[in-house]
Amino acid sequence: MRTVVLTILVGWTTLAAQEILSDRIVGMRVSGTTKAEIPVAGMGGDPITVEFDLKGEVPENVRLRVIHCDRDWKPTGTSFINNETANRARIPVLYEFAPAGVRGYRFQYRFKLPGIAGIDRFAQSGNYLFELLDEEWSQVLARGRFYVVENLVRPVMKIANRQLPSGVHPWNKVNRVEVGVVIPDADADGERRLLVPYLARVDIIKNRQLYHPWRIDAGVFSSTTFVEGIGTSRLKFVIENVQPGSEYRRIDLRNVTDYPEGVHLRPRSGADVSRYLQSAPRDNNGVSLLTTGSRFAEYVPFQFELILDPPPGDSVMVVGDFNGWRPSAGYRLQYDEETNRFRTLVLLKRGLHDYQYTLGNHDWVSLEGNDWRTVNVYSAFVYYHEPRYGGFDRIVGFVQGTGPGGSGLTSP
Repeated sequence: MRTVVLTILVGWTTLAAQEILSDRIVGMRVSGTTKAEIPVAGMGGDPITVEFDLKGEVPENVRLRVIHCDRDWKPTGTSFINNETANRARIPVLYEFAPAGVRGYRFQYRFKLPGIAGIDRFAQSGNYLFELLDEEWSQVLARGRFYVVENLVRPVMKIANRQLPSGVHPWNKVNRVEVGVVIPDADADGERRLLVPYLARVDIIKNRQLYHPWRIDAGVFSSTTFVEGIGTSRLKFVIENVQPGSEYRRIDLRNVTDYPEGVHLRPRSGADVSRYLQSAPRDNNGVSLLTTGSRFAEYVPFQFELILDPPPGDSVMVVGDFNGWRPSAGYRLQYDEETNRFRTLVLLKRGLHDYQYTLGNHDWVSLEGNDWRTVNVYSAFVYYHEPRYGGFDRIVGFVQGTGPGGSGLTSP
């Protein structure tokens, strides 16, 4: 039975932190030491960790390069910042053999950034892509996102429950997030390290949803975002419509008795249903807790099932740490008219997983609900557009905060 199952799994959706382009790589995960394990690195320390597993009988000499990007994740177009030599690791990524008894993969890879030979520190802060390539540097096997921050400013975050006048229940329940920034005074020689006009944008990430930032930009007009103190050294970036959503659903595959090997697994508590007007118990802010170091550190086929009638006009997708909290066609559920259920089969590594369902790429509320009682981790990145060297985006401040929870309005 086990051999047959593993043969079938080759074409299925597999565990992926962000973007996997090779069918040999499974389970890529990117994490940091921050709340919700957001992948935030310091320029010379506080590294992030990248780990993944590799299938096949022969290991791969995986190469690594990093690419500095602007705040919209487009590669910075200057060789001073993206130096092809300086941005490459000098050695392949090191690997270990999988634990004895594991059949879904043979090799485990793990490295830190900064911390691998050739990328011992970062000369500039900002958004970064990392790419994993084959030994000849010719084929990209996988890529992911991370941040490098510097602490030139010390942002302060305040979060409050607010009711959106233009919304309808439960869409009108939102969090108001303020990020206060004080630009440092000039030094003894009268020089300023940061100039006020170039500090004009803050991105806010909820839990681990890196692909769905909430943005505050002084140069973009919006009825729900604004910047106070423009032209001064004291700025307050405000967004008034961040939907807290609902606490994530959870599936615990660590118990081998409840979820045995060699079969297609289904939720023991039955299929999921919509939680549009329901509250939910606390989650792990999107962080997965994976089984490691034993023969049970295996990938298993798990079937997500959602009872929903009638079928919505938009696609139903499942998201979690297993796909970087990024809705995508590869994680779309198919509707079965006979059972009145949406279903998809996903290869998950044994562990405890947070997950949710979305309608299409952007609707996180219609199936899961939206409730002030939901407690999220918010991460704010303060961007500065450096005018030197052809212009590039730095991250000069970083701060995290936790939503207030509760069932009513709160003060910021």
